[in-house]
Amino acid sequence: MKLILFFLAFPLLLSAQTKQIGGQVQDANKIVLAGATVMLLDSNYQEIREVKTDHFGKFILTLDHPSGYYLRTTYLNFKSQELFFRSDTISRPLLLELLPEAKVLEEAQVVGRAPRLIRKLDRLEFNVQNSNLSALNSWDILKRTPLVMVNGADLMVRGNKNIVVLINDRKVMLTGDELKTYLENTAGSDVQSIEVITNPPAKYEAEGSTIINIKLSKSNLYGFRGTVVALAEKSSTWKQLFGLTQYYKDEKFNLRGTYNFGRGTYARYETNYVYYPNEQTSWEGVMDRFDTNNSQNSYVFSIDYTPDTTWTVNAGLNGYYGPKTYGIYEVPTIIYDKNHVQESSYFTTNDHQRSTKTNNLYLQVTKKLNSRWSINWSSYFTDNHSTNDQDVLTALRFKGEEPTDTRFISNNGNKNRLFSSQIDFTGKIKKLGMEFGGKFSDVKTTSTLAFFDDESGKLEQRPDKSSVFDYKERNVALYGSLDYAWKKWSWKAGLRGEYTDLEGIVSEPADINKRDYFVLFPTFYMQYALTDDQQFGFSYGKRISRPSYSWLNPAKSYYNRFSYFQGDPRLRATIVHNLNLTWTKNNWNIDLFYRFEKWPNMEISRQDNNNHQLIFQYTNIKKGQGAGIDLGKSFQLTGRWGLNLQLEGMYNENYFMGTDDVLHKNDVYIGNGNVSTNYVLNKDAGWNLELGNTFTSPTIQGPFKITGYSSTYVTTNRKFFKKKFEVNLSFMDIFKTEKMTISSKYGDQNNFYRDYRDTRKVNLTLRYHFGNQKVKSSNQPTRTEEQNRL
Repeated sequence: MKLILFFLAFPLLLSAQTKQIGGQVQDANKIVLAGATVMLLDSNYQEIREVKTDHFGKFILTLDHPSGYYLRTTYLNFKSQELFFRSDTISRPLLLELLPEAKVLEEAQVVGRAPRLIRKLDRLEFNVQNSNLSALNSWDILKRTPLVMVNGADLMVRGNKNIVVLINDRKVMLTGDELKTYLENTAGSDVQSIEVITNPPAKYEAEGSTIINIKLSKSNLYGFRGTVVALAEKSSTWKQLFGLTQYYKDEKFNLRGTYNFGRGTYARYETNYVYYPNEQTSWEGVMDRFDTNNSQNSYVFSIDYTPDTTWTVNAGLNGYYGPKTYGIYEVPTIIYDKNHVQESSYFTTNDHQRSTKTNNLYLQVTKKLNSRWSINWSSYFTDNHSTNDQDVLTALRFKGEEPTDTRFISNNGNKNRLFSSQIDFTGKIKKLGMEFGGKFSDVKTTSTLAFFDDESGKLEQRPDKSSVFDYKERNVALYGSLDYAWKKWSWKAGLRGEYTDLEGIVSEPADINKRDYFVLFPTFYMQYALTDDQQFGFSYGKRISRPSYSWLNPAKSYYNRFSYFQGDPRLRATIVHNLNLTWTKNNWNIDLFYRFEKWPNMEISRQDNNNHQLIFQYTNIKKGQGAGIDLGKSFQLTGRWGLNLQLEGMYNENYFMGTDDVLHKNDVYIGNGNVSTNYVLNKDAGWNLELGNTFTSPTIQGPFKITGYSSTYVTTNRKFFKKKFEVNLSFMDIFKTEKMTISSKYGDQNNFYRDYRDTRKVNLTLRYHFGNQKVKSSNQPTRTEEQNRL
């Protein structure tokens, strides 16, 4: 492995006049409060710094630039106090008086409020904690997050599927249906907010066009408390979820344990069509899938230890275990001639069983060196095992041939292990903020395929169709960034360098792929405050999208006798350039964007007209680009009635090389969004009603054209027994309109399939809160950084 050394040259430090404010904190009896926490926040409500009052209850804070600030003061067993001020209006020390709090105070639950959308310098934050959406599962909340669209089990942002999902800044080692199942079994009440980072800063891994960071809530209350949740869901099948979350917090420890158990049967309905021009025949099939998983186990265990105000230690384990998902698909396929008269048929029976187990261990240590500098070290270890075994029987009834039955068995196994370690330094010199650090990661993955068929007259293993794929990858990264604020201006710039060394070995067909490369990733952000509630911003970021490991495996994974999936061991990484212009005023959020992709990698279909096979393959297309506008606004129409509006319009185009060796262009104008309205039926009972609709127009993916869809939902939530017991009733996809048709038609290619994932459903959720609900603490441990690409 090569040694990487590069030097980041930063501009000269700018000197400027700073201002300080001071004051004293006392109670109603004029007794000073030593050790009270005084936190300084900017006008966007983001923490700048915090201090503790001395033995005389006094404090001093430095203001970096003339602006509006919030000052939040907290002390154990006292009500917190917030003060908004402008730096040029403070001419004398502040006298802050805190009032005593009741010894036991139930945590404020404001379920029913509208989700809060916050525009930050480098991301959009969708705060859903205690909103109506909290009663949904995490996947359904993600589907309603601004900028995020869902295509089946795939996430998209601005028409792009190169998405990296983090939970509390750590990568989730699940993709597609596995990620969907995991989030469906994560209670929405555990979600604090969802960050959509379209131009991630330099300290984040350069992987992925966009990062979605799901931030789970932590207990801010002293003592022991917990929540029990029970969910029943009815679509065309039944599903249930039972969960228990327990918290304990004191001055030094913050413990959390969550366990969710889910069970149920999952349905998906599909019809497919392939036209073969040589014989002028159309092959049309119906595949109704029912998969049962009666043991879905997701868990989160974490401990935060804060021995003093300068040290924080975070450790934890989270994971998912699904030992058995099983089902039998019965798939009839009719072959029609050019006059649409049946001439042949075949019937496929697919008996299969899958399992998944993922564990993620992490350790983070943070040390505040002084009031301006801190150091953070974090390490992760992730282990993932999955199997997919299937027994496929095909009854052939072809014109002019004797009826025959064929059978094959395929046993797929995947093992992935990842270790990463990162160190970050964060500090400030006068008004210049600095971040720099490095990261090392090591990934090992093994995929095995054992294939058996009865082509010889008896069932035996086929070495030519079996395969072992071993893949190793090491990544070394260094980064640095600067941020600076002057008057109404804010800037942030960074540079990240990543060196990647990989090796992929395939047993059949024998192949070795060794590569190494080094890429620089610059980022830049600028924001100007036109007024206190109006900002204009610009950002640029260069990203990379490396292929997932399963996409590199060239072994053929058969769905049935006439269709299979195949990866490409020489897939190229995609380079992505993102440009954004943003404007925010009075909760209006407008974002103009442009994205250019070189060698996008994606799944496409290719039909082999000679052998009558439909092949799904991960490959690179030549290029893609898109441009458009995002618009968001929240309206409070009356004291009880609110309206949320999120709209997006864009143009997207892909250039791909077709099976006819011709460069094709596929383009589309896209419009999508979410409109929802919220009404408080009874404030005292916490009874709320929300009605919403999510929609998208047709979109594209390489040669695919994907039809649009919409989804209408209604959800209502009410509390009982002094707000300790909550009942939520939700109706999702009321008009059964979350249906899509995915088609590929050019040259000699003509195929499509219609897909519906059983999204019309009724959901009843019961939630009970128990234990002590004491006063809030001001101690907020630092979030860990992202995990490496998986």
